[in-house]
Amino acid sequence: MPAARAEQPFVRLLEIVRVIPCLADPSKIRFTAQFDSDVSTIFPFLNTIIPGAIYNHRGKTLTIRKDGRLITLHPDHVSAAKIDDVLDAKEVVSWLIHLINECDSKRSTIKPTYDRRDQLRVIDVVKLLPGTNCKACEFPTCLAFAAQVAAEKASIMVCSELFLADYKDKRAELLNLLRAGGYAVPDGF
Repeated sequence: MPAARAEQPFVRLLEIVRVIPCLADPSKIRFTAQFDSDVSTIFPFLNTIIPGAIYNHRGKTLTIRKDGRLITLHPDHVSAAKIDDVLDAKEVVSWLIHLINECDSKRSTIKPTYDRRDQLRVIDVVKLLPGTNCKACEFPTCLAFAAQVAAEKASIMVCSELFLADYKDKRAELLNLLRAGGYAVPDGF
């Protein structure tokens, strides 16, 4: 009896083809890496399993935020910004290959999601904050803090006043809004 053929990985190669300075942070880099094949068919499955992913079905892109990095997958390449250095870029590439191949191996158990998650608007966040500009979050105003929360650069958990009894209703509404948008909200709230 012939030996079973090992299943080929979905992505075998993701090669870094360009490294340039990051525009958002000059101490970091941006890179582009080329896939060995079209990976866009996996995007709806990744969109389901990656919290906070932003999927554009028509444009065939999937954007991920990971540890402060901004990573956008296209059918034939990846663009990433706010990368520490070339070693960090190689680690991101390895992580992506593993993530995509792992997702592909579980594809039959994942319901694809074709909906695009829109980024939360700053106004939606600020209207549910206490509005006291107390600076406990280390931002000068609730508006400045709301902008960072909407951009997923700050956690809602640092707004200590929001967790006072007086703001129970606003807190519940805001946390539900964040959860529905795929933002990270700790369990128990």
